[in-house]
Amino acid sequence: MSGLVLGGLGFLAAIVMIFLEVPVAVALGLVGLGGAAMIIGVSGAMTIGATTVWDSLTNYTLTMLPLFVLMGNLAAQCGLSSKLYRSMSVLIGHRRGGLALATIGASAGFGMISGSSLATTATMGRIALPEMRGAGYSPSLSAGAIAAGGTLGILIPPSTVLVIYAFIAEQSIRSLLLATAGPIVIAITLYCLAIWVPIWLGLSSAPSRNRATGAERREALRELVPPLGIFGLIMGGLYSGLFTANETAAIGAAVVLAYGVLSRRLSARGFFDAAMDTALTCGALYLVLIGANLFNFFLALSGLPFSLTGLFSGLLDHPLLVILLMLAIYLGLGTLMDSLAMLLLTVPLFVPVAQAAGIDLIWFGIFAVMVVEMGLITPPVGMNLFVLKTTNPELSMMDLWRGVTPFVLADLLRVAIVIAVPAIVTWLPHAAI
Repeated sequence: MSGLVLGGLGFLAAIVMIFLEVPVAVALGLVGLGGAAMIIGVSGAMTIGATTVWDSLTNYTLTMLPLFVLMGNLAAQCGLSSKLYRSMSVLIGHRRGGLALATIGASAGFGMISGSSLATTATMGRIALPEMRGAGYSPSLSAGAIAAGGTLGILIPPSTVLVIYAFIAEQSIRSLLLATAGPIVIAITLYCLAIWVPIWLGLSSAPSRNRATGAERREALRELVPPLGIFGLIMGGLYSGLFTANETAAIGAAVVLAYGVLSRRLSARGFFDAAMDTALTCGALYLVLIGANLFNFFLALSGLPFSLTGLFSGLLDHPLLVILLMLAIYLGLGTLMDSLAMLLLTVPLFVPVAQAAGIDLIWFGIFAVMVVEMGLITPPVGMNLFVLKTTNPELSMMDLWRGVTPFVLADLLRVAIVIAVPAIVTWLPHAAI
């Protein structure tokens, strides 16, 4: 059996296992190890498996993950994340679908603090889902808003994925972070439409609530100051070049810890709980990463990803066709891989192609991250869906898939807008030069 055929069969096997609700890490890991054993033998597969586990747990780049998760958990213990959601719900929660809109807004704000899509989804799932459920919101709408809102954390600075792209593609981190401004505004706007349209069509239930008083609204605005201040401090250091990406994660955790201690909002018990939650969450996330890396290695052995990139041959004179083909490949890979695995696999291959086709690499980085975002919520596998399912096991996979569909369509529209008007991405970085 050829490697390409084996790779295709492995892809289908993983899809079937996940449809049968086998945990995604187990499904990807088993297929990865089994497929690798068929290509290089059992001994070689076991060696690669051990190496993959070690490399995943000791990877310097991935040290950001526990730091950002710790920062998010500390923020939750300090009440920052709950305040963020509460402030947004007070300001716009009285509108029909307002709690779902508040979830999107709070996810955007929490993404500024955590820099992690998975951490944002897990945190907002614990905070927003019970309130929306109690208010009579459809489970699908609630789950979709949380899972999709979590993807904003991957684009809003500080963004681990953008830092990794900048390193691989040798691009300016500052320019990439500046380039996110336009796409973020478009993303939030389209996500709001993805909430309103199903409600207007009667496909989702989202009752309205009483409007908050003027005093409550002023208090809500005051509560937004700490998270915005933390974001400004972190990004100011990153923009000025004082912090590296890993230092940003460490300093962010330290700043939130200092805020909690000085404001007396973080108790010793709260710190212990944040540390335990971080250990448990990172254990689950690293298991997913290990499974994804094993499956990623199997695909590389089979030659399937490299055969797909060979489709670019002869298209370099047509940049739009190159972009559309990359989009198709990313969407395919996004159904089974996490964002880091996708970028580590494809960016070294796609960047030279983009350069040869005359595509701006700052624009391409934002495009790649946006498409990776889509992969995080694209059924049947999107990682955010499984994080939300893990933290809220009462949700059915059908509710999750149905809930994210309008947001996937919104993401497709956003990508189309950015392709049609690339200046939305490039004008601010170029103006700042």
